Amino acid sequence: MADFDMSTPPDILVQHVAPVTAAAWPSKPHVTLTWAQSLDAKIAGPGGKRVLLSGPESMGMTQWLRTMHDAILVGVQTVIHDDPRLKIQQVPQDDTSLHPPQILILDPSLRTPPNARMLQEWQNRDPAAIGPKAVKQPFLICGPDAPASNAEALEKAGACIIRTPLKDGRIPPSALRGILTDLGLRSVMIEGGSRVLASFLADREVDTVVVTVAPMFIGDGVGVVPREEETKLPQLKEVATVAMGKDAVMVATLA
Repeated sequence: MADFDMSTPPDILVQHVAPVTAAAWPSKPHVTLTWAQSLDAKIAGPGGKRVLLSGPESMGMTQWLRTMHDAILVGVQTVIHDDPRLKIQQVPQDDTSLHPPQILILDPSLRTPPNARMLQEWQNRDPAAIGPKAVKQPFLICGPDAPASNAEALEKAGACIIRTPLKDGRIPPSALRGILTDLGLRSVMIEGGSRVLASFLADREVDTVVVTVAPMFIGDGVGVVPREEETKLPQLKEVATVAMGKDAVMVATLA
């Protein structure tokens, strides 16, 4: 079992993730997909109900992984179901060399609730906070025809709205690197949900995959990718796998 002191990043990330994200160029941002799953490849319970999969060690690993990326991205379904904060609260809070990633939400029709926790934290932020205690303004990426009333409410709540063309009603994965480049962001960590993960894998718009596997079964629930997308999955090349607490953590790249 790998020893993991939460005050320092785990070796698997130091060796296999930090170097590639730090070396990424703004013109070709590095895309990392990460998720936690059960042994039967489920990431949530029925209807997207949240299930605690990761142990404290792999949860701490995820927090360190966030510090190694300029941005963190989830889909609007994750916002609606989990209301995440997307912060780095489990790393040393007095280490001012650590910075929270820029929050990006894929939200084609602007369904993010104006009272989402990440927006409330932006409204109530301490402007003098630095390092992990700083709060980043959430950026919502939507389609060109997303309702103006929704945009107005979300901007009033503190969101920054970024409009981009849609494909079949969704934001195509191929658009993300250009958006990141325009924002001056060299790397992004994508945490879900399942359709976001599936679309980036199917389109090969990913450089690194970091997967946590928990020793449990969920049964009826939400899979890592929808069944109709399984034939589109790319081949992966394992880089490293370690035991972390009760979980196994794997880093891989596209084969």
